[in-house]
Amino acid sequence: MHLIGLDLGTSRFKGVILDSSGRDVLAGAERELRFIKDADRVEIDPEEHWQTFASLLRELISAAKGDKDITLCFAAAAGNTLLLDPNSGAPLTTIISWLDQRADHDDLPALHGLEPEPLRALTGWPTISRMALAHLAFYHKHSADVLKGAVVSQNQSYLLYRLTGKHLLDFSAAVPFRLVDQVKECYDPALLQRFALRPEQLPQLVTVGSFAGTLQPAASADTGLPPSTRVFAGCFDHPAAARATSIRREGELLLSCGTSWVGFLPCRDRQKLLAARLLIDPYLRHENGIWAGMFSIPGIGPVIDAYVHRYIAPDCAEPFRRFDELAKAHSAGACRIDLSKPYAQPNGTPGEAARALMDAAAEGLARELARLKTHGLAFQQAVMVGGPAKSAVWPQIVAEKTGLDISVGNPAAGAIGAARIPRAATQGQ
Repeated sequence: MHLIGLDLGTSRFKGVILDSSGRDVLAGAERELRFIKDADRVEIDPEEHWQTFASLLRELISAAKGDKDITLCFAAAAGNTLLLDPNSGAPLTTIISWLDQRADHDDLPALHGLEPEPLRALTGWPTISRMALAHLAFYHKHSADVLKGAVVSQNQSYLLYRLTGKHLLDFSAAVPFRLVDQVKECYDPALLQRFALRPEQLPQLVTVGSFAGTLQPAASADTGLPPSTRVFAGCFDHPAAARATSIRREGELLLSCGTSWVGFLPCRDRQKLLAARLLIDPYLRHENGIWAGMFSIPGIGPVIDAYVHRYIAPDCAEPFRRFDELAKAHSAGACRIDLSKPYAQPNGTPGEAARALMDAAAEGLARELARLKTHGLAFQQAVMVGGPAKSAVWPQIVAEKTGLDISVGNPAAGAIGAARIPRAATQGQ
């Protein structure tokens, strides 16, 4: 038996294949994603998305050496929306990325009267102008006839459909979808009414680790996986990384650093998470009553990338290695960078800018942790995962700025956590 897990990130897919114990990583692989960008528009071609996904699986399955006993599960940076034909399942639209900003500058009547905090209490997520709510409001205003007859999907639900023919959405990935009453675990009628949607237009809601099915013949041919491969519903990406790093108890903290820098903290009291204005994931609710809160420094990864490629290490064969070397060689304070704003020419040398970037991200975490402490949520240590955790310097800077004892987790933690979900689900039955 082999376990395949994928972490479908915002800009990159990561995958691993584990042995039957779920402990040993036999192989790993990655794929970069390509966006269709035009000003505030950020979209993804659905067929290219599928082919990128399939090519990653073809590479990973070679490590199984002919074994037909395969499980597959994937976590995803949810919040990307597309519309499907209800009969054929073919895409009617591109995938709108959660990075898309068109709703920021468009008056969308379907969103009128929505308030962030009541939305957080209902769905676990307060953001109105991004992700599925904004995408649906955009379709409702500009393509109402298409929306009326379409199946509404997210990218991970679409990929699951291509694999199994089942249109499913787990309760964790449903959080950024923001149409689901998180406590009652059903689609909220008032939210659906805003977009003139019917429940049958939406994915079936299932628990994390639910069995989705085996592969359709076309999916087996595209991915190289045996038709008998068992596919399971996954979760949002940060809870998957938390599973891999054993962040399961109150007082524990995961720092997941990618396109956004996210803190993930288990907590039994959902009201406490609401009071602290955190994003809320159902996490281990069905196992032991543990929810999880998340704070986010959103979208800073692309800003950091812009500074590295345009100023710190332009035309460098290994830009992030150079970034790391320069940051290590410079002290803090020579210049300042505001990661909440787009790239702007730094007022220091490339080395000073490298150190300033690392300081700015770490200081953002420190501010969030100080805020949480006022709500009775305090931490002594954390596990850091993601690209920045590979740095020889950055984890130490995070430790200095936050006062936390930082340990570094596997860079593929999201994929490893996803791979282990089916094993945990079947053992729990």
